[in-house]
Amino acid sequence: MDTGKGEAPGTVVHIPAPGSAGLNAGDRVVAAIDWDRRHHHMRIHTCLHVLSAVVPAGVTGGSVRYDSGRLDFDLPEQMLDRDQIEARLNQLIGGDHAVTPKWITDEELADCPELVKTMSVKPPAGMGRVRLLEIAGVDLQACGGTHVANTAEIGRVRSSRSRTRARTTGA
Repeated sequence: MDTGKGEAPGTVVHIPAPGSAGLNAGDRVVAAIDWDRRHHHMRIHTCLHVLSAVVPAGVTGGSVRYDSGRLDFDLPEQMLDRDQIEARLNQLIGGDHAVTPKWITDEELADCPELVKTMSVKPPAGMGRVRLLEIAGVDLQACGGTHVANTAEIGRVRSSRSRTRARTTGA
């Protein structure tokens, strides 16, 4: 079984595994979450939030995988110091900061554009409210993903590399 985004905003589509019987409206199903896999993703995703607080730049892309994650930053001609970033990340993670969701209205989000750090993906609007993720004393931004309860749960991290991609704008 897999899931995907439906056509209507906020809907989820459940996709049966290849070769399994199809589902009909009203069928009863039993679902199970692979907790180990999900928890790994939660740890990586939350770590990327901390990383976005450590590197003060817009996020142009990224990925979350079982064992690693990546963020791409809008940092023209700026070199990142991998060792400094790794040290700061682990310092913040070790601070055991609470990680909690909050909700604000669409209007409140429109008045606070700094709460949207991703330049390529915007939070869903038009549903009346938007979910924020707060890492106490570290970060606050719009996010609908899954996260751990505190930064210490992430565990120690290692930065495998850092690089920037120059981006030019204007004439």
